[in-house]
Amino acid sequence: MKQPIILFLMATICYVLACTTPVKEKSPVAANSFITASNALELDPRLVTADSLVFVFYKDPYMTDSLRYTRFYSQYASTDTMQVNQLLQNLAWKFKKQEKPRSCRNEGKIWCFAKGKVFQTIYFSTRCNGCCFLFLVKDGYFFYTDVKQSLVDMLKDLQLKAIPVKAEK
Repeated sequence: MKQPIILFLMATICYVLACTTPVKEKSPVAANSFITASNALELDPRLVTADSLVFVFYKDPYMTDSLRYTRFYSQYASTDTMQVNQLLQNLAWKFKKQEKPRSCRNEGKIWCFAKGKVFQTIYFSTRCNGCCFLFLVKDGYFFYTDVKQSLVDMLKDLQLKAIPVKAEK
């Protein structure tokens, strides 16, 4: 008879403690303000595991219809380690954290894959008259880095090899 009473008392005490212990909720602002990474590889360590990439080039990224320009694109898939390494070398450069995206429109994106699964999207613009960047989004912030000329050249070359695709509505 004593065991059920002891079990009941223990369960009651656990229940009361669980209900009255304050839960510390993470503030999105506080969590984001502690980002100490200086480049994208530190910000997202999964990037070094990338084994393949899909380069997406928008057909007409500078048209006036901002909702339509991403629907028509061409793409190029690659498992070339030299291309992966060239992207990673560029992402090792110092980045700038911003709360809002730049007014420059991106020309495309790069889907990063590891073992057949996409895990990160890198956006790019190669208009190097003020809009030359790579960026990724994490925790509601935009992380921008400049683009090396060698990566710009590689993207322009791959765009010529890319296969046209029409996105689903």
